[in-house]
Amino acid sequence: MFYLIVEVHEPSYREDIYLALQSIGVHRAITVDALDIAAALTDEQTFFTGFFRSDKIEAGNMLLIQAQVSSRSQVKEFLANLREAGVNIDTEKIVTITLLPAVVSFSSEHGYRDDGGQ
Repeated sequence: MFYLIVEVHEPSYREDIYLALQSIGVHRAITVDALDIAAALTDEQTFFTGFFRSDKIEAGNMLLIQAQVSSRSQVKEFLANLREAGVNIDTEKIVTITLLPAVVSFSSEHGYRDDGGQ
């Protein structure tokens, strides 16, 4: 089991990303509106004011999607589906994807899973 984190830097592709996730079998995910701190701080703000939302920080907004997937191949298929949908992920900063091993997980659907990590 793996934990997939998708940082969506270009929210206009949100629907394409949701559909690509659904096509690889992801039906349960968490989405969180987030602030890209690097983009927020380039507006000559102090460190602490960069954490607070303001109407003028629109460019720093992004979306985080978190979901469990069962294999690495699902991530490759997800990327292929985005490319097929015309999302130019290879040359534009649209998404950043991280896949982490989920050593222990539990859900009512799958029960307790322990992959034996230390």
